[in-house]
Amino acid sequence: MSVFFRFISAIYLKSFFIIFFSLVLFFVGVDLLLNFKNLPDSANLDILYVIFLSFSAMSYILPVSLVFALIMSLISMIRSNELVSLYALGLSKNHVILYPFLWALFFCLVYVGLNSTPFAYAENYKGNILNNAVLANQSDNIFLKYNEQFIYISKLDPLQNKVMEMKIFDIKDLKLTQVSEISSAFFDRDHWVFDNIKEIYLPQDFNLSKEGLKLAEYDKMQALYGFKPRIIEGAASVNSNSIIDAIEGIRIFSQQGINTNALKTELYILIFAPFFAPFLMLIMYYFFPAIGRFFNLAFIGFVFLIVTLVVWGVLFLFLRLSENGVLIPELGIIFPVLCLSLAALFLFFKHR
Repeated sequence: MSVFFRFISAIYLKSFFIIFFSLVLFFVGVDLLLNFKNLPDSANLDILYVIFLSFSAMSYILPVSLVFALIMSLISMIRSNELVSLYALGLSKNHVILYPFLWALFFCLVYVGLNSTPFAYAENYKGNILNNAVLANQSDNIFLKYNEQFIYISKLDPLQNKVMEMKIFDIKDLKLTQVSEISSAFFDRDHWVFDNIKEIYLPQDFNLSKEGLKLAEYDKMQALYGFKPRIIEGAASVNSNSIIDAIEGIRIFSQQGINTNALKTELYILIFAPFFAPFLMLIMYYFFPAIGRFFNLAFIGFVFLIVTLVVWGVLFLFLRLSENGVLIPELGIIFPVLCLSLAALFLFFKHR
């Protein structure tokens, strides 16, 4: 089995890397031709733009490359009679497809793992370099809710985890009880550290004979535990999130009673969407002929390429409908992948 593993893995991986890097280069080349005039006059930023562009292209290219690699490998093996020879040696259909399927699962798992890191923000960095000639764009005039507080942020720098001019409004029983003015703040591990804080305490009973406003000033203060800059940036604008930040954002905004369908959609795209490729590979494999004597291999390859693009296009449509709120994310993302997986497993056990 080790000989067979090396043999089939070499054929599949060779096809995969050729197709994957070719599509990445094509994607980068076309994008550079379209946006060449808009690139900043900085060699460093241009190189970073190409790198982030390549990373952001993986979400589109990786699943398609996995399926195309199997089609290319099978056509090559059928043309050289290697596939029918493997069957003649006593290997079942499931044995032949097992290792390419496991390799595809491995690459999808690696991609999901990368989406738990700053790799997931490649699309943001690419857009910032192209539009603003900076690596990380600053967000201005952010207003959001956290627990019983409403927070206004004049300027957020997510790259340095800093904000300038923050105001916090404390609400109790629909009444404003306190206003905190912070000149600057930075995020340290799991909390914000405020500098130069001025707190204004409003009276609960507005009466001339009662106590009036109270003022207090502090040099430093810690607050807003777990409220990460990435979560603030994601709530302020349409941005990509990593898996960890998306989960944290869902947890925090669910506690605030805020609709989290957009974050759920993004999370499901990062985790589940790539896995349509391995299961589609498994389904398509069982419809390939063992020999090419009675079939037009070029036509068969063309048909399977079209099927792959159609399935990918339908899934992409569901993703966009989920992002726009037309479909709930569970129905638009998880359900199609689940259907493909059940169909693939049915064929797998049928050919035991």
